[in-house]
Amino acid sequence: MRTLAAGLIGVFVLVMSGAAPVSAWGLDVHRLITQRAIEGLPADLRPFYLARAAFVVEHSVDPDLWRVVGLKGERGDEDPNHFLDIDGLDEPRPFAKVPRDWEAYVARYGAERANRMGRLPWRIEEMYGLLVARFRDAAKPSSGYAAENAAYLSAVIAHYVEDAHVPFHAVLSYDGQATNQRGIHSRFESELAWRNRATLKLAPVRIRPIPNVKAFVFERLVEGEALVDTILAADRSAIAGREFYDAGYYAAFLKRARPVLERRVSEAASGVASVIVAAWTEAGKPKMPAARSASAPARIRR
Repeated sequence: MRTLAAGLIGVFVLVMSGAAPVSAWGLDVHRLITQRAIEGLPADLRPFYLARAAFVVEHSVDPDLWRVVGLKGERGDEDPNHFLDIDGLDEPRPFAKVPRDWEAYVARYGAERANRMGRLPWRIEEMYGLLVARFRDAAKPSSGYAAENAAYLSAVIAHYVEDAHVPFHAVLSYDGQATNQRGIHSRFESELAWRNRATLKLAPVRIRPIPNVKAFVFERLVEGEALVDTILAADRSAIAGREFYDAGYYAAFLKRARPVLERRVSEAASGVASVIVAAWTEAGKPKMPAARSASAPARIRR
């Protein structure tokens, strides 16, 4: 049980300690969504991923761990790779004026602001390109570790695609700062989802064609931004008259937030499966080995 005041103190401690910002679905929920995506893959791909399910599911949380240790890529810190605060760019909904090209995005808003608002669509585009390349390599006679690297990249891209389905990863007030609802990020995407994982009514995984992965990500972010007000209203209603974030609070929160939660968890699993299938299709649908080779490393070598 956690009081409202204790929640604010916890946020203060995290900020003062320099801890990484709150993550998306929470590590356990990321794993849950990734497992669901694997189980929904088509028959030609499912054996490959089922044989590596434990590996892919566990490593689907790696990008959040990279944030903790402060890893950097060519474009800078890892943290901006997990979001795009699309409502912070001063463009009218539905944000059609936000450039989809990285260079144009930077030119329009400046490098500092562009990076501060986030890079999620371009990070997914980058990982997608790597995944397509590893799928292609896996079809070659001397493929080496290509298949296992494809499995690892699938775990990584799963994380980012799941982040794209988190409504608060599309808004500047990602943790309820603007409405004095701090902690809403983890209450909705982590605690609420995990508490109710056994009773959520999730749609079956559906594979959809993705001709342009970056456009797909922008669509998910625009959808997510439009859902934030509904979640905030559900949180305010659940808090009203309560002193604690207790079971009663979460029951009340779920009552109003359930449709959004079930929708986004379902769409996240379908999105992950669809992106993996799209990359495999673009690579020419190579036959992927069901069993891991005896020489395959326990962890991906770099």
